[in-house]
Amino acid sequence: MLSGDFPQLHGERNMDLNFSSDKPVSVQAEDRFQRYDFSKRIAESIIQRKNSDGIVIGIYGAWGEGKTSVLNFINQELSIQESILIIKLNPWRYGDEETLLKKFFNKIATTLGRELDNRKEKLGSFISKYGSIGGIFGVDASGIGKSISDVDLEELKNRIDEFLRESQCKLVIFVDDIDRLDKSEIFTLFKLVKLTADFSNTTYLLSFDEQMVASAIGSRFGEGSQKSGENFLEKIIQVPLKVPQAQPDALKKYCFELVDKAINESGLELTKNEVRRFVSEFTENVLLKLKTPRFAVRYGNTLSFSIPLLKGEVNHVDLMLIEALKIFYPAHYSFVKENPHYFLSSYGGHMGYGDSREYKERATVLQENLDELAKDFSKREKEAALNLLSELFPRLNEAFNKNFLHDGANEWFKEKRIVSTNYFKRYFSYTVIKGELSDVQFDSFFNLINESSIADLKEHIERLIQGSSVDNFLHKIRSHEEDLPWDISTKLSLSLAYMGDKFPEGDSLFSFGMDGALAQATIFIYQVIKKHGNKDECLELAKSLMLNPVPFKFSYEVNNWLRTGETEEEKIFSTEQYIQLAKILRQRAIKDSKSKPLFVTFPDHTNYLLGTWKEDNSEELQTYLKSILDKDAKKIKELLWSFTPTARSSNHPEPYKSTFTKEQYEYLISLLDKEYIYERLESSFGGEIAKEKVRFDDRYEHNQTDINILRQFVHWYSKDNTREEK
Repeated sequence: MLSGDFPQLHGERNMDLNFSSDKPVSVQAEDRFQRYDFSKRIAESIIQRKNSDGIVIGIYGAWGEGKTSVLNFINQELSIQESILIIKLNPWRYGDEETLLKKFFNKIATTLGRELDNRKEKLGSFISKYGSIGGIFGVDASGIGKSISDVDLEELKNRIDEFLRESQCKLVIFVDDIDRLDKSEIFTLFKLVKLTADFSNTTYLLSFDEQMVASAIGSRFGEGSQKSGENFLEKIIQVPLKVPQAQPDALKKYCFELVDKAINESGLELTKNEVRRFVSEFTENVLLKLKTPRFAVRYGNTLSFSIPLLKGEVNHVDLMLIEALKIFYPAHYSFVKENPHYFLSSYGGHMGYGDSREYKERATVLQENLDELAKDFSKREKEAALNLLSELFPRLNEAFNKNFLHDGANEWFKEKRIVSTNYFKRYFSYTVIKGELSDVQFDSFFNLINESSIADLKEHIERLIQGSSVDNFLHKIRSHEEDLPWDISTKLSLSLAYMGDKFPEGDSLFSFGMDGALAQATIFIYQVIKKHGNKDECLELAKSLMLNPVPFKFSYEVNNWLRTGETEEEKIFSTEQYIQLAKILRQRAIKDSKSKPLFVTFPDHTNYLLGTWKEDNSEELQTYLKSILDKDAKKIKELLWSFTPTARSSNHPEPYKSTFTKEQYEYLISLLDKEYIYERLESSFGGEIAKEKVRFDDRYEHNQTDINILRQFVHWYSKDNTREEK
């Protein structure tokens, strides 16, 4: 249990999702905080008191500290005494002075009348003198009092005194929740108490927050200060008593029991490491703010609300800690919620990254705000608040300790931490925001991978994407790429590959396509192959990814990523193995092209396909190209078009053909004899080429034409020949 040295924090699931009640306790068996003996001693002093003068006892305590429970315990002890007449007055139910006075005197009349009926034999002389209870007040009880001035208090006092003396009873008047009243209502109540407190054998028991009530009353007297209110209370309250403070261990045990209850009801299970983390942070940085049982109840209830809504969707310990921040440090919680940039953004400039001045200024402003939030805290409370925030938001370690967290973001996303920009809002909205990927659904998908076919996995992935987005799904998948076993990695890789046409390319001019879903899916496959130790298995998977039904563009991107690396140590495969993969992809491209030339069907991939073909078998490549161009020389135009670089610019984001450069010329003639190419150009397009001069536009312009590309080839060809002649 949580009350032990090492709390369990999980248990058998219980679906009775009831919030814990904040209702005050009434019997000794329910006393968790050792208030019954205190209350019993007050009751005994009232019972045993010999002096008949009226007395006012104040029960002081902060909000939620247990004042009402103390009154209930006192009532429990007094109610078994026949000589004690009890009146409970709830002043917050009455909105004005007239109603308050009327109800007060009606309660006295009703209580004394009931006693009169019960003790007719003992009170015979009193009955013969006054008759019915209305005779005590001189009017019928139903019409008693419109204001204090309507009642002859001295005569009323004498009659009540006579009744209590002859009946040998004591009147005890309980007044609770005084600190719920507004200022004028509080003043009216104490006016009533002051005027009636000298009734004989009468005890007032008033419970309230002394500081709150003193502040309210003080505005009516003297300098209008709290001290003025305290002076007024001293004249009214003869016996001020403070509710005994609950022992920290008892509060801790009670709070942990409520946390246990919330966890068990939600069916949540925490690991030992999660338990340790929560208990450590809660004990060090939250318990010192646990002052009253009411705070424990509020915290238990907020967990009962939030855990079922976000179970599996967030980091559970972070959720429990941010909810603790909400209950015990509410101003800090609001600041975090409204200013996420202070807690989610990096302060890496302290370590020389980026604009150091901007980072320092932001850290300084954050420190000023945190100081203001904690201005009324003790030194220990201020430290605890900052420690709790730093545990939830490690970026603060960058801001204040210059501890730069270079790779933190990936781990935080993987662990669903509140510091992750992908999860922050979820902790405050208590739901998976529309468009986000539900972690519960994602985890369910993950658990099905082993037993599902590739076709079934494709359907599962498509449903997840439809409910969120392809980018969110791939981001989630990539966060797990380092931890996946090979069999799971293989199935996921094939599933992604077979639905490769669902992944669009990136459209950012400056990210070189790396931001696109196509790139992210293929990088995932590259990473899982790269980390796997069995290279034979890696090669077999890579080969299967080069074939149908994998979309050709996806196969090409995988092939391209697999060739990453400058040295033999950095590369995944040997040169021979790379040639094998390129050949499989090339043969597949030729087959997919059917009767069309490969460079017509796949113009964007011509450079790679023909370049690797040359690397594998140069003669075979030349035979293939000449078989096409000998049959139709005009196809040379499409060959050159495919070799011309494609560009984009900020002014023209759509792809367009750029300049056929000298580098492209030299690469092409390394694949096919330049004289052969020139002859086909002259025979098919010579006249058209000669009509205009070659044009070399700025690479950011998009006025390129297919004929101008031919002229550019001729231009480089002429220069090449001139150089040879020299």
